[in-house]
Amino acid sequence: MSLDNNLSVRTPMETFTTQRRIRMSDADIYGNVHNLSILQYAEDTAIEFAWALRDELGTQTYWGTASIQASFTMPLPWTLGEVGLTLQTEKVGRVSLSLLVRVSSDLAEHATVRLRTMRFDSTGNRNVIPPEERRWYSRYLTPDAPGSARILAGARV
Repeated sequence: MSLDNNLSVRTPMETFTTQRRIRMSDADIYGNVHNLSILQYAEDTAIEFAWALRDELGTQTYWGTASIQASFTMPLPWTLGEVGLTLQTEKVGRVSLSLLVRVSSDLAEHATVRLRTMRFDSTGNRNVIPPEERRWYSRYLTPDAPGSARILAGARV
């Protein structure tokens, strides 16, 4: 079997997944999880994502949220007890990551949250993402975008 030179075979990208227990204090007066709590779930998932990098590569990173956008599609009842979160990388920039977090339960997908996070060093200055770390984040790129269009070329230091 031969492949056209213009054709590239892409491996399936990974998805970072986690679960979050829903607390009664997350609920609004209507018995649903408040939208701000859902945003906090998404930010917590991004933190767990950074911890996974630390655990796998031994790299301590510091991140700050630069922007956050959310689309809420269906109320999330607090009585469910637990919600699932999936995270993928939409773009790996020079010092930033664009992350996509989906919040869902057995009932439906409840929200889609997009976060843009900036990498800092331990003194609080923006810090370039090194190549090894860049490769690690690239494993989680969303499948609908060509990889080369979503990863900036190696950082200039």
